[in-house]
Amino acid sequence: MLSWIKRKHGLVLIIILAFLFLAGDGVRIIQFPPRSTHIFRQSDCLAYTKTYYQRNSDFFTPSAYNLIGRGGRVVSEFPILYYLSAKLCRLIGFHYWIIRGLTFLSCIIGLYYLLLCCRLWINDLFLSLFTVVILASTPYYFFYAVNYLPNVPAISFSFVGLYYILLYRQSNALKHLAISTVFFSLSCLLKPTDGGLIWVAYFAPVMMNITTTAKINKKSATLLFTSLITVTLCIISWFLFVKWYNNVNGNNINLQGFYPIWEMSSDEILKTFQLRMFTSDRDIFQHTSILLLLIVFLIIYIVKWKSLDKFLRCLTLWIIIFAVIYSPLWFKAFFIHDYYMLLFAVPAAFLSITVIQWFEKKIFPRLGNRARFAVYGTLAGLMIISIYHNQYIQLQRYGDKSMGVDNPAIYEVEPYLRKIGISETDSVLSVPDGTPNITLSIFGNPGYTSDLFGADTYNPKYCKEHGIKYMIITDANRIHSPIYEPYTSKLIGEYKGIYIYDIR
Repeated sequence: MLSWIKRKHGLVLIIILAFLFLAGDGVRIIQFPPRSTHIFRQSDCLAYTKTYYQRNSDFFTPSAYNLIGRGGRVVSEFPILYYLSAKLCRLIGFHYWIIRGLTFLSCIIGLYYLLLCCRLWINDLFLSLFTVVILASTPYYFFYAVNYLPNVPAISFSFVGLYYILLYRQSNALKHLAISTVFFSLSCLLKPTDGGLIWVAYFAPVMMNITTTAKINKKSATLLFTSLITVTLCIISWFLFVKWYNNVNGNNINLQGFYPIWEMSSDEILKTFQLRMFTSDRDIFQHTSILLLLIVFLIIYIVKWKSLDKFLRCLTLWIIIFAVIYSPLWFKAFFIHDYYMLLFAVPAAFLSITVIQWFEKKIFPRLGNRARFAVYGTLAGLMIISIYHNQYIQLQRYGDKSMGVDNPAIYEVEPYLRKIGISETDSVLSVPDGTPNITLSIFGNPGYTSDLFGADTYNPKYCKEHGIKYMIITDANRIHSPIYEPYTSKLIGEYKGIYIYDIR
């Protein structure tokens, strides 16, 4: 039985992940539109997907719904997941679970390959599963694994890239290097920071070794350098395309650079640090017991440095170094945008792998059966704690009070809009909305949001002059505002507190 389980480690992982998914309320969550924390950013992702779906547009003409740029055209990360989701929706109909599901599928693939990486160093299946399960059940990792954002897929594909570059290190087989290069390129295109962390941590010492060693395998060095250049060119090419595309279309709303700590006041820095480390927000990282274990792992990593696997300890060190370098460059985002901190899950995972590998080689063989079962029991207990802590956080984040919109009827109104004659190509003014795409992506209509860049920036007068046909007010308090009331004479529909006007 035990030998069968060891051979079927992938199946064991899938069973655990299925339990994690069910315990984390995944069946309900995967069907949700953008909701809860960072609904702003989720809605941008939905907008890319839904415009691909509605317009059946070319891959290299991504668009959102807000018309602040020409025709809504704008781009940020490499939109492959949005494009594939849209194509699937055109085959089987539009469903939110397709978009969230593709993100989660990417996560599962990444976790499987992370387990394969662990198995290269750790023979015991249970010990190798521990890091993977803890990462999968880390609340903010799980939250974005069943979501719209590309951060977790970027990290996931970097695990695939790492596994195949490790196989290439053993076999020198060109196919392994080629697969690694493809997945590292994809992960970096999705998110250069999240997806690029493992890539740069692996190649930095390798290239340093190549350039400082007299005797090297020239063929292998050439191939590795070619892989490095290929990924680098992919990153640069996409960055230049994004810059050109957004400039041509007059929309530079998406952040493409740094968000550094030196743009913050000392008070803002202190508040950010306190929020993430000393309040309930700390729980999004992990349960306190897991965080304490991570501190123990760090102490062991430092104290037992010479006894650790040489390659693994160096890889982990470089991952930590680049994560530290990353911190001040994007620290300003940490106060609001916790997805900018997903990158820190990677050094935590590899610190765990490194110490567990040392434990298996140096300590585990000395233990008797009772002690081994005690270790297994402790790790199993920690995994269960992590899974149910994740459940607690997800239920909080996806509670109705954390929905992120004032009038939930917006999620039902799109069929009504079509029924009263507003087609998906008709432009609308959405009132109130201070984001580019939250309401517009739900309505499925291009247009403007009233409060983007400030209250009433895009008012009915401006919008009418720019060809907007309809005004949709989701908060009745705005109807009698002097700015909006003159344009409310032609009410063409009302749905659960949502008022639709013809302003032509």
